[in-house]
Amino acid sequence: MYEATGEEVYKDVVMTYLSGLEAPEGLADGLPIQDGLACFFALDHTGNEKYRQMIESIIGQNEWTLDFMPFVTAYETRYKRKEHYNEIAALFHREERLAGSDLVALIETIGQMSEEIYEFYRELRDLFKTAVRKKIKELPDSSEALEIGYSILRACNMGVLQREKYGDFGELIWKTIESNDKDTCAGLQEMLKAQHTILKKQEE
Repeated sequence: MYEATGEEVYKDVVMTYLSGLEAPEGLADGLPIQDGLACFFALDHTGNEKYRQMIESIIGQNEWTLDFMPFVTAYETRYKRKEHYNEIAALFHREERLAGSDLVALIETIGQMSEEIYEFYRELRDLFKTAVRKKIKELPDSSEALEIGYSILRACNMGVLQREKYGDFGELIWKTIESNDKDTCAGLQEMLKAQHTILKKQEE
């Protein structure tokens, strides 16, 4: 939500979350893979070297799974001169069918990838577009609607998808879950809300 609103309270939520965990080694052990990018956020906003240590610890402790690829890509882009982009792209291409959670991982990976290495950026972008075209046929009743809706809105805001063509699908999912107070997938619901906020700001 910090990206969407610029309000300091949302930055404070991230920093408090990280600070509430243990020191570098313990944090790396206890931090969910999906939350690893928060360490890059914290490093950028504080310059505190402990977050760089956390990043190094996390990258060395986890297997290369699809949900870990956004973190790996951010690491490769910043610190490894993008030298493993080909392996990252290959990992997604090996999947016969991308689930909703894989779609989220894919668009977040694209978001961390530099367009300077356009071959692999284009490969993943095209793969994402193909997967989305299949997924939208399942809306709005898909059990993966939250993941699909988030991925579409995120992609529209990144310029990966045309807002005019796909924005309504993301809007449909947002309206479906807007009043949903369930704890299940609450984090992803907040992420979808943030992307919807960004989309509306861009339309102003």
